[in-house]
Amino acid sequence: MLRLASLLILPFVPLTWGAIGPIANLIIGNAALAPDGFSRIGVLAGPTQNSLAYPAPLIRGIKGNTFFLNVVDQLTDTTMLRSTSIHWHGFFQAGTAWADGPAGVTQCPISPGHSFLYKFRAKNQAGTFWYHSHHLSQYCDGLRGAMVVYDPFDPHRFRYDVDNENTVITLSDWYHVPAPSAGLVPPPRSQLINGKGRYPDGPVVPLSVINVRRGRRYRFRLVSLSCSPNYVFSIDGHTMVSKIRHEPD
Repeated sequence: MLRLASLLILPFVPLTWGAIGPIANLIIGNAALAPDGFSRIGVLAGPTQNSLAYPAPLIRGIKGNTFFLNVVDQLTDTTMLRSTSIHWHGFFQAGTAWADGPAGVTQCPISPGHSFLYKFRAKNQAGTFWYHSHHLSQYCDGLRGAMVVYDPFDPHRFRYDVDNENTVITLSDWYHVPAPSAGLVPPPRSQLINGKGRYPDGPVVPLSVINVRRGRRYRFRLVSLSCSPNYVFSIDGHTMVSKIRHEPD
């Protein structure tokens, strides 16, 4: 069970500026990272080569937006896959199946030094989604991130005071061995919340903190970026509210 041990009662931090979209470049490259204290090279994404990160940047848009996401392959590490493709998990892709992303199904993988422009519309869709590599097991090496499509006329918008990129919570498993050499179903070495965690007998590295202010209402958007496990999530001292099911129009 993953627990967010406590939500610190600190002054609310306004919008972070790490989110991108609905029009953006998404650079895919290799870089070193240590989300649980163990350093390795990963397959990461960012709006520039110098901003590669895990999780990949939040992509956001508004209901009805057309997304123009130019994915640029700058992968160089030969211990992992160097070609790539991106699947936009949860989008219907009505009329744009070519942009759905599964390599070998709707497109050839993007080769190093090349790019592919994904164009699709969030027609009649809003909510929390995620995106990830859809080329073999590549997303287990780090190419995964959250997406949010906001609805300005969401009938539940008055239930919350804060609903932005600061209240997105990602859950994910992490591996110390590159996916191509990790075996058929490798066990994860750690579990991460917003890209931070610890592994058994590893260093005591910082964990994620979400800053909130007493008396304000927050909409937490919980996203599993998992390669393998399922999660049970709770926040100490709080009652979890049942999710609201949105039927497609």
